[in-house]
Amino acid sequence: MILSASIAFYAPKAFAQDQPATERSFESSAGAKLLAGGNVWSTPSNIPLNYDGLGFAGSGGGFGWGAALYYEARFIRHLGLEADLGYDSSSLFRNVTINGIDTKETVSSSGLRLSFLAKGIASAPFGRLWVGLGPEFVLPSSTSDSLEISGQPNQDNAISSTKKNSTMLAFALGLVPEIGDKIEIPIDLRAAKNLTQESDWLDRVKVDPANPNQYDVTVQNSWDFRLAVGVGVRF
Repeated sequence: MILSASIAFYAPKAFAQDQPATERSFESSAGAKLLAGGNVWSTPSNIPLNYDGLGFAGSGGGFGWGAALYYEARFIRHLGLEADLGYDSSSLFRNVTINGIDTKETVSSSGLRLSFLAKGIASAPFGRLWVGLGPEFVLPSSTSDSLEISGQPNQDNAISSTKKNSTMLAFALGLVPEIGDKIEIPIDLRAAKNLTQESDWLDRVKVDPANPNQYDVTVQNSWDFRLAVGVGVRF
């Protein structure tokens, strides 16, 4: 009788300890990221008479950096949605040699960046792996510009810049090491294509008819690439 009572008392506890923890159907994370990477200005189309002088009449590149807050919701462990709200600062420059004189034209913009990603997620020994796709909205609040001619004072009165909102399509890959029960370290790489930038040169760059030596550049990245690293908390 004593043996039977002991089995009846301990068996349910032993059975419960042998069962794996039930997977949660919903989880989420929130935190902050730092981002840095490169920008691309693609060669505009329909440049008159194959002109390749000043006015970003060709390809260019630059650097970008920023910071963002993020929130991610995960469903049945393998589907996710991420929203990011952050600050982005981007520059574009182009080096041009005119009559043997080296010239560098630069335009920059800064402002808000809002991103949404739909994700496919896989478990990994260290945490999670994921791939994502979604829109990013770049909302600049200010621009700056400069024109440097070798051996001469800056010709900043010859160049001006205009801000314009952009809608990008982002493709991203990421990994998320998990530390303990709560902390995570998100690391991701994103490539984003501008879906709203004009293709024609004269739509991107406005030349003053009264003074062909003055021009205005609409500051938009054709492509940008960002590496992000952050820290967050799992809920």
